[in-house]
Amino acid sequence: MKQICLSLIAIGLLASCTTSRISSWMDPEFEGRPIGKTMVLGVAESDSLCRQYEALFVEHLREAGVDADSLHALTQKIDTASETALVAALQEKGYDSVIVTRKLSETERQQMVTTGYYPSHYDSYYGYYSYALSYTTATVQSFLEFELETNLYDVKTKKLVWTGREVVYDDCSDQTNMKSIIHGILKDLEKRGLLQAGPIEP
Repeated sequence: MKQICLSLIAIGLLASCTTSRISSWMDPEFEGRPIGKTMVLGVAESDSLCRQYEALFVEHLREAGVDADSLHALTQKIDTASETALVAALQEKGYDSVIVTRKLSETERQQMVTTGYYPSHYDSYYGYYSYALSYTTATVQSFLEFELETNLYDVKTKKLVWTGREVVYDDCSDQTNMKSIIHGILKDLEKRGLLQAGPIEP
């Protein structure tokens, strides 16, 4: 399974915080239906991150009433060394959809942080005057910004049905990031009619 995961893209996927916003696209020719039985794939640099992400995603899908499984769990039972074998296994076991999440880009950014004396500007105009005379310091902090892409494929046609992108940052735990990413995906799928309304928790 490690070779399968790394052969897709050898990257760090979940070492950052995410926003709740997601930019998405859906195939206008796709005949709307719930995603059905779904297989989840997380693309990361380690089996551990793959397993954590897939397991958490599967858990959230099942809570929303979706029959779901992870790629790791599936490959423990069958040989998926080739695309043909994987597609045959998915069809044989009745999967309707495949969800894949990967890192699309990584960018280093900087922000200015100012510290010092902050007066009350509402008591009188003197607050502004005293602030102009007060001592302040400004420092530049660097952080990493990651853009994640999640794709939803139809097993029968192998076509891309839906794709979504989220921006995350390197200042939160893996579990926090995973939950935020998954929540954003599920909320958008629900909005587009691909996921029936259910108990989607943040």
